[in-house]
Amino acid sequence: MSWPVVLLALLEIPLVAWGTHAFARRSRAGQYIRPEGPQAHAAKAGTPTMAGIVPLSLLTLGLLAAWLGGTPFSPRSGFALAAAWLAAAIGLLDDLLSQRRRASLGLTPAQKLLLGGVAAALLFALVPLMPPIEFRVPFSSLTIPLAALPPWATFLLILLSFWGTTNAVNLTDGLDGLASGAVLISLLALVPLLWGKDDLVAFALISAGAVAGFLWINAYPAGAFLGDVGSMGLGGLIFGLSFAGGLIFVLPIFGGLFVIEALSVILQVLSYKLTGKRLLKMSPLHHHLEEGKVPWPHRLPGTSWPEPKVVVRLWLVSGWFALLGVLAGMR
Repeated sequence: MSWPVVLLALLEIPLVAWGTHAFARRSRAGQYIRPEGPQAHAAKAGTPTMAGIVPLSLLTLGLLAAWLGGTPFSPRSGFALAAAWLAAAIGLLDDLLSQRRRASLGLTPAQKLLLGGVAAALLFALVPLMPPIEFRVPFSSLTIPLAALPPWATFLLILLSFWGTTNAVNLTDGLDGLASGAVLISLLALVPLLWGKDDLVAFALISAGAVAGFLWINAYPAGAFLGDVGSMGLGGLIFGLSFAGGLIFVLPIFGGLFVIEALSVILQVLSYKLTGKRLLKMSPLHHHLEEGKVPWPHRLPGTSWPEPKVVVRLWLVSGWFALLGVLAGMR
């Protein structure tokens, strides 16, 4: 890694902030709010959405500039970039269907899983192009060579990790700045974990700069939303960097907030299906922590925190997991 890469990452911040603001001013795609969501969120209806395509586009241009400036292009970087854009393509289709139907729902869960399976198959086809990968075992010096896994296990690992990460980041994107801030923290945690792999470190730093620029506009009160194109694309980015960097088993630790948010939805559904009573006031977890009441009974009491307080405190949780992940993944 070189100082020009650091400067490029810093340059991404104002460029993406300006680009996101310009996109929001010209965009005709407004956010649709699901009627069963928190009542306070009704005021967010019409906020420009799908703006996540701006940081994804500019981080891609930033990578191209870095490669032209001498940072080596590698198949590992190509894999991570492909993972980001394949996930973004699924999210874009979801957003476009939502806009066409004038509703908060686009693709069905089954359609998202199917398209995720197609994306995983394409990523699986790229694996032979990459140099040998050794996955770190958390809190140990052990590694698991990717070559030691049979092809079906490699595909299953890609599929489940891609599904899990993209959907978990997507579920976390429910409050102003929450997902973009948590993604930024995860990208910064990846820098020391990827140290020595200059191509991926440069990728992570440039991506962090792009996400920080987006957060400038996305912070409360948000001037633009990621949309599924942004949240799924950034989820694909984190997955791609983790897989290519041999950190796929460390990902659930430094991305612990995303895991908790996804688990909260799963537990909410299971509680309602099995007992007829919700576990949380509302899922994902961030909605349970928000102020406001619901007409249905639930098992766990909420906290009734204002939205900015929920976001900052969950950022702190994300930072704690990021530090734990760095400790778990460092040799």
